[in-house]
Amino acid sequence: MEITTNIQVQLIDQLFSYELKRSVRKSVRIQIHPNGMIQVIAPLELPLEEISKIVKQKGVWILRQLRFFEQFRPATSPSQHVSGETHRYLGRQYRLKIQVGEVKHIRLVGGFIEINIPENHPSKVESFLNQWYRGKAEIHFQRILIEVMPRFESYQLPTPEIKLRKMPTRWGSCSSKGTIYLNPQLIKASGSCIEYVIIHEICHLIHHNHNKLFYTLLERILPDWKQRKNYLERLMA
Repeated sequence: MEITTNIQVQLIDQLFSYELKRSVRKSVRIQIHPNGMIQVIAPLELPLEEISKIVKQKGVWILRQLRFFEQFRPATSPSQHVSGETHRYLGRQYRLKIQVGEVKHIRLVGGFIEINIPENHPSKVESFLNQWYRGKAEIHFQRILIEVMPRFESYQLPTPEIKLRKMPTRWGSCSSKGTIYLNPQLIKASGSCIEYVIIHEICHLIHHNHNKLFYTLLERILPDWKQRKNYLERLMA
């Protein structure tokens, strides 16, 4: 038996709606979905007042999860690459600040990606920004690879080579020769999401298919891989 209703609750200083599912269980479970839906699964006989109390107690955690998913929601219009526009880098959002100058450079200043470029034209800015992303991706992807390789020590794997490759619908892949290919746009995601993709591909060097052995290994190496995968799916949407 399962009963579903929609309930409103005040969390901190905001009013939210959550989907309440009642089923045969002993405890309350709260789930935050990538689309922003709050779902609460509770025992059949537990009073609504008790459920609301538990939800309010988890208010800070719920708001933190909602904000996390919000950063991965796709832009409503194509990027114009003009000052004031928002772009992501390592899971955080930054605004572009474009300045005309003879010496080309890009740097992070506070909440801005500051771009100095001789010609302030959208196509020039886009090309320069993508070069910067690619350079950062090479550095961060290699660093994370080195950090996670000790988790696979028992498999005696040689450290794989990472290459960047544009992939419109994938974050990563690997070859039969042991090379891992990563989408340079992955640098826009958080470090934990980048780590997930790299670990996913290393697992494929051991188990090439998405079979039970693969998922058993992935679960052991990275128990929260499903949550990280959901974050990436929202970013790719």
